[in-house]
Amino acid sequence: MMTIISLLLLASLLPHLTFTARVNKGIVNGTEAKPHSRPYMVSVQKNWLHICGGFLISDEFVLTVAHCRDICQILTVVVGAHDLRKSKTLKRIGVKKYIPHPDYNTRPLRNDIMLLRLQKKVKLNNNVRRISLPKKCKDVKVLSVVLLAGENFGLTAH
Repeated sequence: MMTIISLLLLASLLPHLTFTARVNKGIVNGTEAKPHSRPYMVSVQKNWLHICGGFLISDEFVLTVAHCRDICQILTVVVGAHDLRKSKTLKRIGVKKYIPHPDYNTRPLRNDIMLLRLQKKVKLNNNVRRISLPKKCKDVKVLSVVLLAGENFGLTAH
């Protein structure tokens, strides 16, 4: 149950975690993270352009937002990048299956969560890892310090 809650929490943050390599945006009062310190972050792309962020939750599944994919749109996932504009460590992988929440709705926007099953398993290494999820049910305390990552994979705020 806690895993599902954690995934839903992550998915609710995804619209705020996206970035683009073409526009100079950033997290307000954010600082650049150490390269590859967020190895679970992925770029979900259409035609080689970033459209959404996501998290690697296993060696073959990515969690992202359902609104990231229009019908008949083919997406790819980029793993292993710190900065999409100049990364030499990135790996592009096709999406085998799109699994949106069964009750996903665009108007009003609800259940905006989707799993992407990759065409092949990702080789995990120092630059590519799955996100760690809580093993036990725990409530997050009010005013807890959290990390937010996004914008070219490199900015964090806490």
